[in-house]
Formats: sequence, C-alpha cells, structure tokens
Amino acid sequence: MAQHNGTDILVLLPTWIGDAVMATPTLRALRAARPNARITHMGSSATLDVLAPDPWADDVLTDTSRQRPRLANFHRIAARLRRRRYATGLLLPNSFRTAALVRAGGVTRVVGYDRDVRGWMLTRKLAPPRDADGELAPVPAIDYYLDLARLVGVGCDGRVPSRRMELTVSPEQAADADAVLDEAGIDPGRPLVMLNPGAAFGPAKMWSPHRYAALADRLAARGAQIIVNAAPSERTVAGHVVAEMGTRPLLDFSRRDNTLGRLKGLLRRCDLLVTNDTGARHVAAALGVGVVTLFGATDPRWTRIDCPRERILCVDVACGPCQRKICPLPAGPAYHQCMSHITVEMVLDACGELLEQRSPTAGSERP
Repeated sequence: MAQHNGTDILVLLPTWIGDAVMATPTLRALRAARPNARITHMGSSATLDVLAPDPWADDVLTDTSRQRPRLANFHRIAARLRRRRYATGLLLPNSFRTAALVRAGGVTRVVGYDRDVRGWMLTRKLAPPRDADGELAPVPAIDYYLDLARLVGVGCDGRVPSRRMELTVSPEQAADADAVLDEAGIDPGRPLVMLNPGAAFGPAKMWSPHRYAALADRLAARGAQIIVNAAPSERTVAGHVVAEMGTRPLLDFSRRDNTLGRLKGLLRRCDLLVTNDTGARHVAAALGVGVVTLFGATDPRWTRIDCPRERILCVDVACGPCQRKICPLPAGPAYHQCMSHITVEMVLDACGELLEQRSPTAGSERP
C-alpha cells in the first residue's frame, strides 16, 4: 500500500483529446513547481495514450468510472484512490462526477472550478470567468487550466508559465510510423500532408468530404503525398473522401487501423495537417507541424493556442458560432453555411503558405 507523505498529487485529465493536449502547459508547470511531489495523472485510456510517454507524471491511472457498469467501476476506482491516499486532487474537468470520485477516494484537498453544482465538494475552488450577462466567458482552455493550477502552487515563484503545448513521440511510436510509411512507399523528397475530415463532436464541425477530396487532388497535383486519417468512428467519412479522390492516397485509414501513438508518429513526419476543429489539430501543433484548421459551429476563442504555424479559417455568419453538434437550420442556402462558405481555394492558399515554409528535414524526420 502506498504511504501518504502529504505531497501526493492526483491530476484528473480532461475528457477530450484536444483538451488533454491543451492541458500540457499546466502539467509541465505543475511538475516544475512541485518537483518533489509524487504526481499521478488519471484519465481515459485515450487521454493517457495521447500523452504517453508522459514526462510529467510519476504514475498514471486509467479512469474507468464512465464505463459500464458505471456504479461498480466508480466504486472500484474510488477504492484504488483510497489505497493510494492522495493529499491533493486537481480537477481539470468541470464535471460533478470527477469531484464525487475524488471525494469518495478520500482525497484530502480537492481543487477545481466551481461548476456543475459541485462547489460544496471542493476545498479550494475558482469561479469560472463570466461575461456581463452571466454567461461563461470564452477563455482559451490553456489559460483556463493554468489559472486553476495557481491554486496548487503553479506561478507562485513569480514566473509566468509557458503556454506552449508539448507532446513526446516515443522511439517505438516513431519506428512504427516509419515502418508504415516505408511500406506505403513514401518519397521523402515530396511534401507529406495529412487530411483529417472527421470530428467526434458531430457533423456541424465537418467540412464537406467532397471538398476534402478536391483539396487532396489539388495538393497531389502540386506534388504532395496524402494521408487520409480517421478514428474508428470516422471511417465512413474518410471513406467518402477517398472514394471521391481522383488520386490514390499514400495511406487510407478508412481501411486500416490507427492508434493515437501511430497518429503522433505519422504527424511527426508530416509537413502539414488539414483538419476540422478536432484533437488532431492540437496533437499536430504540439509536435510543431503546420496546421490549417477549419472552424464552423465552434468558437475558436475557447481553443486559442497561438501556434505560429497554424492558419485558422472561419467565416462570419449570423447564426454562428452556434456550438451545436448538428446544424439546426433547414435544408437550403443557409444550411451549414459556416462550413460551406469555406472554399477549396481558401484552404489551398493557406496550405500553400505553410508548405512554402517546409523544413529541409520534413518528411524524413522531425524531432
């Protein structure tokens, strides 16, 4: 049984992959501020996978409390927390469930935002920023997490933590991606561009598969090699893109398995990612890869990352950003106009600008 020494810190990671990547400045700053603490990161298998290998944690713990049977898994995780006897729990998610879980796990000090009717369970809490109407103000997630971490010592030395996102690609992840690319016949002398046409949030975030296909063909005509990426739930969308392409992609993940580790390894080799507002955007930016991000239903202010090699494309429409998963408007000229007004030419111009900055080592190796 682990012995409690007063310095054990449990960090509950955000649920979404992109949010977990945007939490990396906080995770790095917490490690630097509390070098002698034993820090455990707890999250879903996906968030742990995207951070692995995790340089800022002494231990990781998979949170299965949202999986069925939920009540049994909740109590099982709480019992594990009680055995480990954590002194402090830092809750990056806003949910009632996470606060209840760490309290049931016997954590002495619980730190988080006062949201989701959970303030009474927090021993230190921070009110979320709100606008003049009392609505939640759109604060970038990077800053949102860093502000909360000040309650556990981050920034107490007067130094302002860096906002730079960071991910590590392990030698195994790099070797796996290299093998996949070599098998596909990659030409290191030509640009490598990944297209990410899906979005777990919902179709309101998605640019048309037809336009992704047209973009792929235009990029291929300029010499680019194309990877069509897809999570398991996004294979159908990726398949539509590939079916409409006039050229053959170098890699088609609508027809083969992918993992977050492999995605990181592949993005390390890419010159550019074109994506909807998804977690892949943050992974690429954290690895220093050029990114063209297409925003529609979601507000970019929530996820501002200030990445110098990112180009954000969005259009002002009267109905947006609506934050809806599915466009609520009826079929017609106004339907999904936040994305339909982003043209292939607009995206191609942004791609061309970033590809002109192509590193001499891009396509073969990226640190």
